[in-house]
Amino acid sequence: MVKGSNLSARLITGSWLLWQLTLLGVVGCAGDDSADEAEARKPDTGYGKGQPAPTVRTCTEFCARIGDCAAALCNEDTKSTRYDALEDALVFQCEGMCDESELNTQITETQWQCLFVDSCRQAIDYDDCHAGASYFCN
Repeated sequence: MVKGSNLSARLITGSWLLWQLTLLGVVGCAGDDSADEAEARKPDTGYGKGQPAPTVRTCTEFCARIGDCAAALCNEDTKSTRYDALEDALVFQCEGMCDESELNTQITETQWQCLFVDSCRQAIDYDDCHAGASYFCN
């Protein structure tokens, strides 16, 4: 996914912070939600649900989806549209850090499909794709 040995840390400490948005990698260990976490979940508006997953896993497609979802989730959370202006920058930064060979080995076909078919909230906030995904907006 990204160049370097610690993929999640690279996303956290990389260019995402410059844009005041951290989106942890969609690679890693999935954790189980506790009852408290499930109750604290933000409502799912369904944004991004039902998108066809590209047949070929590419950084371009991955970064476009991540950038779109990140901006949309942060807009929903802050009840604003201020993250719309950051979407293109997020995609650009992601593409600059993405490594397609790692993307293709670190994300399973099931996770790839889920990333597009599930809503952004389900795939990233709730981590329904079991890929260790999460995000944070400043």
